[in-house]
Amino acid sequence: MYAVEKKFEIEMKLRKEIMNIQELKSAANRSTTLANDVCNVLGACEQRLQQLETAVLPLYGDTARLQLVHQNMERTAKALDHVINYYMVSRELADLIQAGPHTTTTETLNIYLEALDKLADAQTYFNKNNPQSVELENINQLYNTGVSKLESAFEELLNRNTRPLSPTAIMDMIALEEDSSVESVSVGGSSSSCSVQGEALRAAAGWLSAAGRAPVAALMAARAPAAKAALAAFRDYLRERSVAASPLMRAKNLLNRSDSTSQRRTSKIQKVLEKRANKIMMKASQTLEQSTGLAIGPRKSIAEYGDESGSEALDEWEAEVAGSVASAVARLARAEQRALLGLVPLAALPALLNAVLADCFALLAADVERVCGRSRRAAHRCGGGAAACWALYCRLLRLQPDLERALAPASPAPFHAILHTCQTNGVRALEEWVGRIRAEGASGAVDGTVHQLALAALAHCQALAQYMHAIGPALLGEPAYQRAVSQLPAARDRNAAVLAVYMRKVLAQLNFALRNKSEQYSDALKAIFLLNNTLYLLQGLQRTGLLEILCLAEPDCEANYRDMLQEHKSAYLQSSWNKLLSYVQLDEPLPAKLRDRDRQMLKDKFSCFNREWEECTRLQRGYSVPDAELREALKRDNKQALLPPYTAFYDAAAALPFSKNPDKYVKYTPLQIATQLDGYFDEAA
Repeated sequence: MYAVEKKFEIEMKLRKEIMNIQELKSAANRSTTLANDVCNVLGACEQRLQQLETAVLPLYGDTARLQLVHQNMERTAKALDHVINYYMVSRELADLIQAGPHTTTTETLNIYLEALDKLADAQTYFNKNNPQSVELENINQLYNTGVSKLESAFEELLNRNTRPLSPTAIMDMIALEEDSSVESVSVGGSSSSCSVQGEALRAAAGWLSAAGRAPVAALMAARAPAAKAALAAFRDYLRERSVAASPLMRAKNLLNRSDSTSQRRTSKIQKVLEKRANKIMMKASQTLEQSTGLAIGPRKSIAEYGDESGSEALDEWEAEVAGSVASAVARLARAEQRALLGLVPLAALPALLNAVLADCFALLAADVERVCGRSRRAAHRCGGGAAACWALYCRLLRLQPDLERALAPASPAPFHAILHTCQTNGVRALEEWVGRIRAEGASGAVDGTVHQLALAALAHCQALAQYMHAIGPALLGEPAYQRAVSQLPAARDRNAAVLAVYMRKVLAQLNFALRNKSEQYSDALKAIFLLNNTLYLLQGLQRTGLLEILCLAEPDCEANYRDMLQEHKSAYLQSSWNKLLSYVQLDEPLPAKLRDRDRQMLKDKFSCFNREWEECTRLQRGYSVPDAELREALKRDNKQALLPPYTAFYDAAAALPFSKNPDKYVKYTPLQIATQLDGYFDEAA
């Protein structure tokens, strides 16, 4: 039963599969038929497309040829228009070019420059394509006329806008950088008209430079005289203001002017000058105070300063003026650099800047030479103005970086030459100062006070100490100083060691000169003279701090000076009292009953003592010892040297009956001697 069912089920599946196969065969036949129909349709389409392509391709070729012909015609028309413009440009622009540029606004100037550019393009075209054209001659003539008119307009505009800076403007520029308290000084205003004219100048100069006709000559002709005139006027103004602001000239003006003269208002710049003047005169006053021990107050008359002090003050003023001129050159260089930048190509700027400032550097070089000449003349007379060139040199060194930046990209060689000249003359002035110490012919004062050469030497060294950082490297260039410094112990400050070597030379020569000058005095006054000068130098070196510097080259200098003081004191005491003491010494004790020769001996001793004492008192009251401490010490030493021997002699002989008229011989008691000794040096002091 199960097998029958299984068989029936298989037969039914077989029948079903057979039916499926028949349906698949029928579908395959239908698909084949449809595929054949589609192939027939596609073949017909391909045939028709081939026929269409055969008919359209010639049309495409004709259209491309027509487009090319159209493009060629358009390009030809444009080229013809362009060429026609070249032929018409001279006629179109003739009136504009002949009228010249209008520099009132940049717009009108740009129109003129565009016209010149068109003429330049036409020139290029005809030179390349038709050099023999008559039109080229017209264009060349019109172009040259236009360029000439542009150059003339540029020169006119440049001259109209180029004016020398006023002296007060330059002073204000310097004051703004040197004096931070000057806040309200106006260097210059920039109006809209100046800005427009500046833009016009730059536009014209830029076009001329691009055309190969940079306006170097015009700029040189306008800017160089203006810079020179500005610096010359500033120098003259500075000299007038500097002299007027100095205390010496102000005192003279007070003596000479009438009471009705109104006092002028002093600007901030004048106050700066007056401050420098007061500093210079304060230094001179301190020197006189140190030498005399007297205070210099407002009661001093102007004649009391003397010609030499006036000359030294003038030397310092000259250095101040030259330093200010150097500052002005730096400011002018910066102004010229800014003014020329953009007016010429960068390649032409260095040569032009050097040419514009050449006269300014010549003026500065002349001023520096004048200061150096005055310094060397001051050194020749051992004056205090010998350090003026070093003050100027230091100021030039401070200005060097600023001026090199202002000159860039020009070469700073002219300024370096001025620096070298100033340094060379400064070194020569130092050596001449040392060389002239021995030859200085001024004799000492009759009272044996401090010699002016000692005053000058100390002031000279003190002035040089301010410029030690500049003097050191300069002197190290000399072989003698190199050897001397190399023999010293290693010092932290090499410049101070170099100055110490120089000071040692100055003081050695000074000591020799003072000893020579002391020969004009008697023995006692000779010792006083050397005492005064030696003590003054020692105290001056200590007070000014120069002793520490000098110790770098001469470690025992203070001890040497103190030994010299003691030596001169001993010489003074011996020369003053040895002869006098010989009269109060008894060769043998006096007998109880005086003999005639004993009485005569006592008379002679008292008479000789009185005569010698009165002569010594007369002389020594005229001796000068400015230092109060030394004066009192000498009085004490005099008492210790004279009073004990005289008191012993007085006690032994004064009461003896050696004369019927003892008052004729015994004139002075020990108390009177002591009182008179207390009065020594007071009159001259």
